[in-house]
Amino acid sequence: MDDQLSHEAKILIIGAGPTGLAAAVELARYGFTPTLIDRRKTPYSNSRAVIVHSDVIRMLAPCGAGESIFAAAINVPNVDLFRDGKHAARVKISALKDDNFRVLGIAQDQFEQHLIDSLSRYGVRIRKNARCRAISQDDDGVTVQINQKTERFDYVIAADGVKSFVRKSLGIKFPGFTLPDKWSVADVNLANINNPNHAKIYILPDGHVATAVPIGKSRFRITSNKDDAVNMLPSGIEVEKVNTQGTFDVAVRQAERYSIGRIFLAGDAAHCHSPVDGRGLNLGVGDAVDLAERFKNNTLDEYHAHRQAEGHYVIKMTELIRAATTCKRYRMRLLTLTVLKSMHYLRFLNRFSARAATNNQIRSNRILRWLF
Repeated sequence: MDDQLSHEAKILIIGAGPTGLAAAVELARYGFTPTLIDRRKTPYSNSRAVIVHSDVIRMLAPCGAGESIFAAAINVPNVDLFRDGKHAARVKISALKDDNFRVLGIAQDQFEQHLIDSLSRYGVRIRKNARCRAISQDDDGVTVQINQKTERFDYVIAADGVKSFVRKSLGIKFPGFTLPDKWSVADVNLANINNPNHAKIYILPDGHVATAVPIGKSRFRITSNKDDAVNMLPSGIEVEKVNTQGTFDVAVRQAERYSIGRIFLAGDAAHCHSPVDGRGLNLGVGDAVDLAERFKNNTLDEYHAHRQAEGHYVIKMTELIRAATTCKRYRMRLLTLTVLKSMHYLRFLNRFSARAATNNQIRSNRILRWLF
């Protein structure tokens, strides 16, 4: 690569989800003029990813999106855990006085719009209905076919999702596994729900689980490892309106390489995992912000090692939580209940759980290093 990256470098970003948008706005802030394409004609209008950590607010503060996202989001002070319909524990995020440990609920389409608004202030627009159909590279640059036109770029950032065309074209292996259960998601309006600004985790019989995250006034995003998320809610909670719903498969995978030559993977193109702990959007935005800064500082060769280690931690953490909450074996479920009860009554354990759930930097703790 060149000794110095010029602001005239032509950088293509494929995919205008949270990761691609964050990469574009940060590159624009550093003086680059990226080209951002997306195969969608219109934005998503549902609550796909909904949990935002304070790390992301801090990362996006310099471009102006952080403050507006924070103002629009629901501050989630606590996470309530239920087992077989009974309240089992509360993770008291509000007890942490440090603002670096916060959980916010906001629908993905709203989150994206705040990034689009920031991006427009830098004069960058999304080229919609634009699909990458072929990609190759040499020592001097990258050749990309976008729809029927062939274009030339200096670098490419692939934020084109878990089925990444770019990753497959480069032959990068994506080892891992797909969970056997069909998962479901629903964007709903609820009534008669206690502590409506709290996130809820319902540990149900037979290894099933459901989560409810507030993303607006009476609006929640429900996720379950069964194919009907709405009906997994406890009785007594009234569903006023179902905005959207659907099913999906959950894969747990990580790319063996996050970069080859002048092409870089970010977001779901590089990693995917269970939605139980809500870290996907945060990890992808972290990839984007880190990579944009590496373009500014010309440290692109370090991107793979740094972000793959971050992705490895998040995958291990989410799998640990998923395994504990969806286990069907009696002894493991009893152990999970014991841990939940201990976490509820022991302040130091509650604080540790809150920190681990809201900030990736807790991975430096020796216990988590031993686990992972």
